[in-house]
Amino acid sequence: MPILEVKNLNVSFKTIDGIVKAVNDVSFTVEQGEVLGIVGESGSGKSQTVLGIMGLLASNSIVSGSIKFLGQELIGVSTAALNKVRGNKLSIIFQDPMTSLNPYLTIKSQMTEVLTLHKGMSKRDALAESIRLLDFVRIPEAKERVGLYPHEFSGGMRQRVMIAMALLCRPELLIADEPTTALDVTVQAQILQILRDLQTEFKMSVVIITHDMGVVANICDRVNVMYAGRLLESGSIDNIFFDAKHPYTQALLNSIPSLDHQVEKLITIPGEPPNLMSLPQGCVFQGRCEKVHNDCCNGDIMVQEFADKRFMKCNLALGQG
Repeated sequence: MPILEVKNLNVSFKTIDGIVKAVNDVSFTVEQGEVLGIVGESGSGKSQTVLGIMGLLASNSIVSGSIKFLGQELIGVSTAALNKVRGNKLSIIFQDPMTSLNPYLTIKSQMTEVLTLHKGMSKRDALAESIRLLDFVRIPEAKERVGLYPHEFSGGMRQRVMIAMALLCRPELLIADEPTTALDVTVQAQILQILRDLQTEFKMSVVIITHDMGVVANICDRVNVMYAGRLLESGSIDNIFFDAKHPYTQALLNSIPSLDHQVEKLITIPGEPPNLMSLPQGCVFQGRCEKVHNDCCNGDIMVQEFADKRFMKCNLALGQG
C-alpha cells in the first residue's frame, strides 16, 4: 500500500473576483522510501497541493477529493485528528525558515516542545535528542548553539534547524517545499546532501516541491510535472530527463541553461499561464504549446499510461497532436 495516496484532489479559493481553481483533479501516490519531486512554474499548484495534504490551506479554501496517509483519510477530519498526524508521522519543511521559526523563542524551546508534546519525553531527554539531531544536520557546536534564537543563525543554518525539527518525531513522510530556493549554490548542495543522508538513514518517504529541475535530478526517484493546477506528466527520473513526452515537460527541460553550449539568448516558454479563474476548455497548456491541435482545445484531454507507473495528460500520446 502506498504511504500517501491522493485521488482527484481539487483545491479552490473564494475571492472577491471569483473562484480561483488552484489544483484541479490531481492524483498520485508516494511509495514507502520513495523520493518524489513535484515541479512546475510558479502558480502551477505545487505548494497548494502539499498544503492540502497537510491541512494547512487558507480559510477561504474549498477542498474535494481524497488524501489518504497510511490508509487514513485526511480530508474532512478534525484539527485534533490532524494534529496527531502532523509533526508526528507527517512533517513539512517550509521555504523560508524565518516565517516558520518563532523569533521570540530559542531553538531549544521550539525543539523540545515538539518532543514533550508528541513523544512524552522529559525535558532532559528532549534536549539531548534535539542536540543529536542538530549534530546530524551538521550544525557546528550544536550543544552550545541550541540555546540561541533564530536570528542568530545564517539562512542555511536556519534551514538545517527546520530539517532537524521536522525529523524530531521520525516522520514516515517528509515534505520539503522549495527547501533550497533562498540559499546560495554551495549551501543548496549541502542541504540536498543532508536530505539524501536523512532519507537513507531513516528510510522515510520524501516529497520535494521545487521549480529547479537540477534539484530534482540530484535527489528524486520520480517526478510529477504540474501546470495551471493540473498534473500533466509523471515518470521516473530517467523517463522525464531523457524521454520527456509532454510538450510542457520538454519546454521546461529546454529552458535549463547548459554549461556545454554558449547561447546569446536563454530559451524561454513563450506566453503566459492561463487565468486560474477562467481555465480554457481542453488542455491548459494549449495557449503556449508549439504542437497544439484542434483536438487540444475541445473536450477532455485523455490520460495515456505507459510502463513503470508513467503517464501524461496530452493528446499527443494518442497521435492526435
